[in-house]
Amino acid sequence: MDKERKLTESQERVLDALVEIESKGQIPTYRELQKYLGYNSVATVYSHVKKLEHLKYVKTDSKARSIKLVSTYLNKFPLVGTVHAGEPTVAVEEIESFLPFPIDTRKHPHAFVLKVKGDSMIDAHIEDGDLVIVDPDLPVGLHDFCVAVIEDEATVKQVEKMKDGLYLVPKNPKYKPIFITRETKIIGKVIAVYRSIVK
Repeated sequence: MDKERKLTESQERVLDALVEIESKGQIPTYRELQKYLGYNSVATVYSHVKKLEHLKYVKTDSKARSIKLVSTYLNKFPLVGTVHAGEPTVAVEEIESFLPFPIDTRKHPHAFVLKVKGDSMIDAHIEDGDLVIVDPDLPVGLHDFCVAVIEDEATVKQVEKMKDGLYLVPKNPKYKPIFITRETKIIGKVIAVYRSIVK
C-alpha cells in the first residue's frame, strides 16, 4: 500500500468490517457499523468512514445506507467452472474468467468462484446459477458448507454427522446424503454466496 493510502489500525478495522458486511450482500448504516464494531460513538465511525472516502476506499452519499466500497477495491477471483448442487458433476478446473467481489484477498488469498447447478441446496438458499466463493485454505467442520470432489466429480453440500459417520448432506428432501469416505476430497469451505438478478 502506498504512503498516501496508508491506513491506521482503526481505519483498517473499519474497512475490514465493511468488506465482511458487503460480502454478505448488505450495505450498513453508520449506526449498524458502530454496533458491529462495538464503538461507543457513531461520530467515531463517521470520522473513520470519511477518511476512507478521502483515500478512495469507499464512497458515500446522503442516503441512510450509503457506505459502499469503491469498485477499485473489489478484488477479483477466478471463476473455475461449474459445481453441481444435485447429483455430482465433473469438476472443471480451467479458469473461465475473473469476477470482482468485496472479499479481502489478504484473508482469502487462494479463494475461487464456482457456479452452482441444480436444486439440491435450495432450502439453504443456494440456488441454481448462484456463485459460491470457496476458500481451500479454511478447515471444514460440522455444519459447514463445502465443495467436495468424489471420483473427479464436484458437489456443494453441508457436512453433517450421522450414526455411522460423516455425510455430505443436501438441503432438498429429493436428494440423499453422500457418505464421506477416504476417496471423498473436501476441496474448500464455502465462505459466501452471490446471486445475480439475471441468470
